[in-house]
Amino acid sequence: MASALHQLLPRLSGIYRDPQRVLRDAESLLSSPLGHHLRPTTEPLLNNDGTATPPVLVLSGTLPMTYRGVTYNLPIDMFLPPPYPLRPPTVYVRPVSSMAIRENHRHVGLDGQVYLPYLHEWRPTSHDLCELAVWMSSTFGSDPPCYAKPVKPAASAAAAGSNAASYTSSLSSSYCGNTNASSADELRRIVIEQEIADANLAAETARKAAVEEARLEREAVQLKQQHDVQLSGMKQMAVSKVQFRMRQLFDESKVELRRELKDQKMLEAGKTRIDHLLKEGEERKALLIRENTNMDEAISNLETWIEAVQQQKDKSEAEVTYSDNEEKIDLQTLPADTHSAQLLSLSAESAAIDDCIYFLDRALVKGSLPLDVFLKEVRKLSKRQFMAKAHLMKISQMKSLSR
Repeated sequence: MASALHQLLPRLSGIYRDPQRVLRDAESLLSSPLGHHLRPTTEPLLNNDGTATPPVLVLSGTLPMTYRGVTYNLPIDMFLPPPYPLRPPTVYVRPVSSMAIRENHRHVGLDGQVYLPYLHEWRPTSHDLCELAVWMSSTFGSDPPCYAKPVKPAASAAAAGSNAASYTSSLSSSYCGNTNASSADELRRIVIEQEIADANLAAETARKAAVEEARLEREAVQLKQQHDVQLSGMKQMAVSKVQFRMRQLFDESKVELRRELKDQKMLEAGKTRIDHLLKEGEERKALLIRENTNMDEAISNLETWIEAVQQQKDKSEAEVTYSDNEEKIDLQTLPADTHSAQLLSLSAESAAIDDCIYFLDRALVKGSLPLDVFLKEVRKLSKRQFMAKAHLMKISQMKSLSR
């Protein structure tokens, strides 16, 4: 079987996206007990829209299923479409001439196509052909998709009639052959006839009882099937409702969890901001305390200074009061106008430059000042003294002209 599969796959090159996965899944199914009667072949797959695919791998044969303790072989064709394993396989039930597909079957259409939850929920990473075969065997074992067509009763009735006629003719001939027998034989014949009649009556009664028992058993089986179907439907309905409610609860919980996470993030951000504001407030509080302390010290110093100034003012007022009529010599040395003040300032600057040049000369003589530094400083001072003397001469000319 594996060799036939390996011979077919090169003919399907370019059909499948993952030929190794196709080979692996097909070999697993063919080597399993459920796929022992399947044979690999190639055939185009006809889609529902009327289009057909190129020839694809088909696992054709029978699938064993157990119904009421008896194992039956269900003929199937399992097509692996080109997108496999992204798309689930397409499975058809192929009944033989003596079988027919049940109408309104839950998992098989009138065209034989199989519809299972396993195919509807197909996932490439978690589903494969072996599990699909197990699902089909289990599902069809509890609810077979096919039934045997009823046999026409003409042949059986004819056979039964011929048997009854032969039995009656033989019985009549035996009775006629014994008409000339002795009385003992006649008595024995009567006893035998009575026993035969009793046996026929008992057989007829047993047959009727068997027919009635079979009818009751069929009715019980039908009731059990109806009960099983109703129970299965109720179970499926309950499972659907529970799953729907669980999905609702899951969605509500997810929304609530997202909202709680958003609120938690907002609270954490608010806490961080409040901590930052508290820290900043503590720092500003400490800064204000320091500034307040410094301000208190400044106010104290200012008050001390004001007191000292006030005391000096009082003392000055007392001195002015005491020497009202005496003129101080310092007031007489003050310049009378702006030009006089400039003349006094420039004369003092020129005299100071003379003193500075003198001391620079002394430092040069003593050797504590280098010659280049001495020359540089003397040049700068001489330039400044020249400007001061020129300014003095200009102010003197201005004063003489104004007079």
